[in-house]
Amino acid sequence: MYSMLYYELLFLAIIVVFVVDLSGIVDTFKWALSRWLSVGIERLKPFDCSLCMVWWCGLLYLLVVGRFALGPVAFVALLAACSVQIGGLLQLMRGVVQWVIDSAFRVLEK
Repeated sequence: MYSMLYYELLFLAIIVVFVVDLSGIVDTFKWALSRWLSVGIERLKPFDCSLCMVWWCGLLYLLVVGRFALGPVAFVALLAACSVQIGGLLQLMRGVVQWVIDSAFRVLEK
């Protein structure tokens, strides 16, 4: 019962970290908002902080699905604390896939 919830929270954290840290959409939004308001926007917490966004999105998800309890909240806290590492794993996976593709091209070119 709860094991599926933990997988869903993990997948939510992966998505949030990807959007906030890797996609560039937050920087684009800050740039557009800076132009519109004619002021320089350096930070836009919690939207440019993957730790904050994992925390708040995870809590919101638990409320929506009706599973707000100590265990799941603690797991969300763990995921939020590991948001930098989740981003690192995503970058590592992207690098490994690129290395495999480059290696395949080198083999095919011989």
